[in-house]
Amino acid sequence: MKTRFLFPTKFRSIGYMLFGVDILYAIIMKIAHPHGFAQELRVAQPLSMAIGNDVNILTIVIGLFLIAFSKEKDEDELISQLRLDSLQWAIYVNFSIFIVSVLFLHGFQFLEAVAYNVITPFIFFIGRFRWKMWRLNKGITNETSKAI
Repeated sequence: MKTRFLFPTKFRSIGYMLFGVDILYAIIMKIAHPHGFAQELRVAQPLSMAIGNDVNILTIVIGLFLIAFSKEKDEDELISQLRLDSLQWAIYVNFSIFIVSVLFLHGFQFLEAVAYNVITPFIFFIGRFRWKMWRLNKGITNETSKAI
């Protein structure tokens, strides 16, 4: 099966590296500026901080994109189906979170929830897909060990 629109396998490690470094940076910034969007909108922030936030968000999204859409070593129809099911599940979860946010959050809390909601499809897709792949590999390993 020829897969289209997927990055080579080695791009996943680049994605993990980008995501890991930037998630640490985001955690440090969240600790340093606990009020998040609310404080930044009330007080004019320095241009360097705004550019740093933009670069951080872009790098996290690019890292997650590379993780989510890199080929497996042995990409076949079963893995493609797992990928498609995981993507559909991630969209369901993402829009469920969005609907709850619209109903119960207002003002700056809503803006912050929407900002986080941009990366939730990637997080849920990657989590479910990796979990399904782990279960598939575990099932194959158990079957081969029983055969021996």
